[in-house]
Amino acid sequence: MADDPAVVDQAAEARVAEAVPAAVRELMATLRAAGHAVFVVGGSVRDVLIGREPLDWDLATDARPEQMLELLAGAVYENAFGTVAVRRDGRPYELTTFRSDHEYADFRRPHRVEFGDALEDDLARRDFTVNAMAWGYRRGEPDPSLVDPHGGRADAAQRILRAVGDPGARFSEDALRMLRAIRLATTLEFEVEPATRAAIHRHAGLALH
Repeated sequence: MADDPAVVDQAAEARVAEAVPAAVRELMATLRAAGHAVFVVGGSVRDVLIGREPLDWDLATDARPEQMLELLAGAVYENAFGTVAVRRDGRPYELTTFRSDHEYADFRRPHRVEFGDALEDDLARRDFTVNAMAWGYRRGEPDPSLVDPHGGRADAAQRILRAVGDPGARFSEDALRMLRAIRLATTLEFEVEPATRAAIHRHAGLALH
């Protein structure tokens, strides 16, 4: 008998919620108190779901960098991509405004970054489905949720590495994603799914730029 998806989702949410460090919860609570959406995103969610200890806990929020600087003591903003750095309990954490990239310049960096208010738009620009999951709080909602619009949870359970959307487009935007695919597949013992693997072969030359 197949698992009930609702029960599985609740179990996955509970696993991530239990793993989030106190310092990350404090940062999230500060942004929530100011009325912002805030989520743990990317590799930390993936690692918890596959039973691996996360190395980093990155956050994404609808708060703009200047708002985070006002809200988070000791925060530093020194880039053009919406990422604010802050230290808590001796560890660095990065918080990035929801964004979308436009017109990649050199198969590596976007010409410009546009800040946004939608988590789903931010997740759609990420590299692989297992890195396009988030856990946290939408604006005004009291309870956290696990957000997985690209099937990352199912791919993580099957240990499959799959590009978000069109793999050729993802690798044309940022050629280093192909190297990241190989590294992740090796270190996490994942299998690169056929369409993503074929796109790596087709676009391998871009990594030389």
